[in-house]
Amino acid sequence: MDLFLLFIATLLAMIIINILFKYFFANPKEKNTLVPPGTFGLPIIGETIHFLVSLYYGLVHEFVQERTKKYNSNVFKTSILGQKVVVFSGPNANKFIFTRGNKLLIGWRPNSVQKLFPSTSFVPIEHDTKRAQNVMSYFLNSQNVETLINTMDYMSHTHLENHWKGNNEVIVYDLVKLFTFILSIRVFMGIENSDKILNLYEKFNIFSRGLLVLDINFPGTTFYKAMKVGKELRKEMKAIIEKRRKELLENPNLSKVDVLTQVINEKDENGKCMSEVEMIDKLFGFIIGSYHTTGTAITLIMKYLEEKNEFFNDIVQEQNEISRNMMPREVLCWNDIQKMKKTWNFVNEVLRDTPILQGTFREVVEDITYDGFLIPKGWKIYLSVGATQKNGEYFPNPTKFDPSRFEGNGLVPYTSIPFGGGQKMCPGKEFARIMILVFLHHVLKKFRWEAKVPSEKILCPFFLVPVPTNGYPVTLYNV
Repeated sequence: MDLFLLFIATLLAMIIINILFKYFFANPKEKNTLVPPGTFGLPIIGETIHFLVSLYYGLVHEFVQERTKKYNSNVFKTSILGQKVVVFSGPNANKFIFTRGNKLLIGWRPNSVQKLFPSTSFVPIEHDTKRAQNVMSYFLNSQNVETLINTMDYMSHTHLENHWKGNNEVIVYDLVKLFTFILSIRVFMGIENSDKILNLYEKFNIFSRGLLVLDINFPGTTFYKAMKVGKELRKEMKAIIEKRRKELLENPNLSKVDVLTQVINEKDENGKCMSEVEMIDKLFGFIIGSYHTTGTAITLIMKYLEEKNEFFNDIVQEQNEISRNMMPREVLCWNDIQKMKKTWNFVNEVLRDTPILQGTFREVVEDITYDGFLIPKGWKIYLSVGATQKNGEYFPNPTKFDPSRFEGNGLVPYTSIPFGGGQKMCPGKEFARIMILVFLHHVLKKFRWEAKVPSEKILCPFFLVPVPTNGYPVTLYNV
C-alpha cells in the first residue's frame, strides 16, 4: 500500500508539471453550454485521485454510479489525468462506442502504452484491431480449431500433472498465469523450449507492469524497467521473425499454423505486409492480452467456484457427462466445448460480477452529439463496463451471483461486454473461451480445492487486471 501511495503522489506531481503551462495559457472555458453535467474537480488534478483509487480497488463502477445518480444522467463530465473526460455507461453507450462511434472516435492510449508500443504512432487503433481480427479469424477457423483444442487439452493435462499433482498447496494465480503464457507462446509462436519460454515469461511480466504507469524513464522506475526489457524482447522477437521468414522462404508449404506465420503473411488492402515494428507490437499485444487476462479469468472462476458451492455440483456433473460421452476418445473436441453451456454461463456471470477490464478510453476526433449533449473534439470518453454490469435496471438484484441470467435468449444486447462488442469485439474472445473451458474441464476432473485465505481481497495492481491479493493460495485434494 505504501508503494501505491507513493505512486499516486508521484503521478500527481508529474501531472501538475506536465500540464501547468497548458492549463494557464490555453483557454479552458467551453463556449457551448450543452456539454454534459458534471465537474472538472480540483484545478489540474481534477478527480484523478478518486478515479485511480477506485481503479486500484476494482470499484470504478461505484465512482461512476455515484455521479450518474448525482447528475441524473448516464453521461457526465470530469477531469482525469489532466484530460477532460466524458464518462459513458449503459447499453446504449456501449452500442454507440462499439458500433456507431467508429468514425467519430479513436482509441486513446496512455503515453506509457504509446512508448512501449512504437507502432501506435503510425498505426491507428482501428486499423490495428482489424488486422488482429484477420489474424485470429484464420487461426481459429474450422480447419484449425480442432488442432488448437487438441494442443490445449494436452498442455492442460501436462501442466496439472507437472505443477499441481502431488502438491498439498498451490498459489493458483501464479500457476495459471504461467500455464496461459506457456500455451500462448507455443500456439502463437511455435516455441517449445522450456528455458526460452521461462526467460520470456519473466521479461513479459516486467514489460506489462509498465503499461499503465507514468512514463518516467528514469533508472529504478517501473516504466524504465519496462522500456529496458522491452528493447531486449524486441531483439529476441526480431530474431524469431527472421528465422520464421527464412523457413517460409525455404519451404512455402511449411505446416506451421500459428499466429507468428499469419502475422508475417498478413497484408492490407493494398497488398502490403506489416512493418517489423508493427509485427512485433502485434505479437506483444496477442501474448499480453492472452496470458494476463485469461490467467486472471481462470483464477477468479476457480475462486468463485469454491465460494459459490451451490453451483459447483451442476458444473462438475456437466463436465463428468462430457467425459463419459467422450469414451473411448480421451481428447476434447469442438463439439465437447459447445456442450459446456452451464460452465460458460458461470464464467459469464463471474466476468459480469468482476470485470477483467473496468473500462476503456476513446478520443473524440470531431464535435459529436450524444444523448442531447455536445462532446467537443479532443475530449476523451471513458466507457465504464462495471457501471452497466452492476446496474439493477439491466441486471435485477445485481449483487446476487446468478449464472441463469445467461440462459435461454440471454441478456439485453450490449449490457454485458467482457469481450467488447460489434466491430470492436476482442479478436481473442474465442481463443480465451476455449482455453478457459478446456482448462476447467481438466482441473475439475482431477482436483477439489479449499481457499487458504477466506474472503481474500481482489485488487488491480499496476491498474491492469483484478487479482487476489495473495494470488489465491489453496489446499488441493485429488478427486
